[in-house]
Amino acid sequence: MYPLKLQPLYDKTIWANNRLSTMRGLKETGVGTSWEVSAHRTAKNVILNGEYAGRTLDDLIQVNPKAVLGEKTTPQLLRLAFLDAKEDLSIQVHPYDEYAHEHESDEGKTESWYILEADEGATLVAGTTNPDRKVIEDAVANDHVEDYVRKVPVSAGDFICIDAGMLHALGKGILALEIGQNSNITYRFYDYHRKNKDGSERELHIKKSFDVADFSLNAEKVISPVCDHWQDQMKTLVDRREFTVLQADIENSYTLHCDQKRFYCLSNVGKDCVIRYQGEEIPFAYTESIFIPASCEDVEIVGNTRVLISYVK
Repeated sequence: MYPLKLQPLYDKTIWANNRLSTMRGLKETGVGTSWEVSAHRTAKNVILNGEYAGRTLDDLIQVNPKAVLGEKTTPQLLRLAFLDAKEDLSIQVHPYDEYAHEHESDEGKTESWYILEADEGATLVAGTTNPDRKVIEDAVANDHVEDYVRKVPVSAGDFICIDAGMLHALGKGILALEIGQNSNITYRFYDYHRKNKDGSERELHIKKSFDVADFSLNAEKVISPVCDHWQDQMKTLVDRREFTVLQADIENSYTLHCDQKRFYCLSNVGKDCVIRYQGEEIPFAYTESIFIPASCEDVEIVGNTRVLISYVK
């Protein structure tokens, strides 16, 4: 196999900004989410390059799982997406694996966000200021949820990991790359009384949220300021059972050594560059993600850029 370029899947949302639409040259505005790497049943990316062009990543996995995933299984796949927020996203929580398996026939969802762009003063929600469940229950009953959410200021280059069970929300004015488990289950806990086009408020999932929420969970950001030049260095942003994310600041070139045991997702969050593979060059643009099947040989990234390398140990 070879490095796979995938066709993004775009979703319009009521909280969308137009940063993503502008940088991608989309005619359609209001695109809040772009699924960049996904083989989930709700969003299947089509392969754009090489002999597998026109087939979905999911189809390729079904036909030859070992070549694509190595020693990993389909539930261990990662999903990568851009979130482009003009308004605050709803305060929400994702279930852990066991609950998702039993109640949703899906995986749990621990996720992470790398901030590409952020307005001055931008914040996101990562946890609560009070771990007492009764206090949060009273806040819901009395419409004071916003008094107890923990807001984290963020800038371009920051990274944060959100555990399953943690209340969280991306804030307005942020463009982020989400790297997370292969799941599509979100429980909406609070939505600022925002209304749909028909005037109704969006559905909340209060019972399920309380089923899975752990109000003691918080998260700290990892700071990696964005600059105009990079020196060769590798930084671990998160390393856990669900996934590992490395930040490679590349000067001239970097070689990813593949061992046939796992797939990799490469996300370019720096500047346009190229990937060299078996004597060929594959353009690798800013904001693009490329899927590296487990059966690939070593992959060289050529340029001066920052790349996030995501995989499952």
